Amino acid sequence: MTPRPHLPAEPGEPAAPGSLVVVEDGDILMRRGLADYAPSAQVHVIEAAMALEDFRLGRGPGDLESAEASADRAITTFQARTGERDVAAWQTAVTFMVELRAARYSADRMPVFDPVPPVPSLFTPVSPMRLERISHEGYTRILDAGRWLDRARRGGKESDIARVQHAIGEAARLLRDELSGLSLPLWVLICRYYAETHGENLRLRSSTGTASTI
Repeated sequence: MTPRPHLPAEPGEPAAPGSLVVVEDGDILMRRGLADYAPSAQVHVIEAAMALEDFRLGRGPGDLESAEASADRAITTFQARTGERDVAAWQTAVTFMVELRAARYSADRMPVFDPVPPVPSLFTPVSPMRLERISHEGYTRILDAGRWLDRARRGGKESDIARVQHAIGEAARLLRDELSGLSLPLWVLICRYYAETHGENLRLRSSTGTASTI
């Protein structure tokens, strides 16, 4: 017997077998967000970002280890709360979440001379599992989405929101192609989180007059 092809989930159904993420249609920005599925994971992301900033500022020993421990807790919490458990995909996803959030804390300075975490840290810039290395095009789409979202919220064109949603969808598809262990609907939620975080970072940097480095 010829096996039946796997069909995409319909709205209201789980995003993938075993997933706790429910497929939604309509505007991406109006759907349930990632924080709705795993609010405590968002707390761990923030904790990791704050510890990473402390490491970069040289505030005390153990800051990098604290950042990695909080990131690991975010990964395991996302796995449990979404039902989608691909470790490599979550490591890539959470590392970029933390990096984007940490950029918020350096909004008043240029971090070009910050210390670089050594191998094998999750946050080392030479890791092959960094999102920008996995899919540079997807990374670019995420940054585009954040810029358009920032512009829309500052009174830009009506078409900016459509551009935001298109860029999020494109980024999600590109990352899903490279890291297929997470479903496309979940990647959409993750990329929306990235875009919203980057958009807020741009707003903060604009208010301080500091150029964005991400």
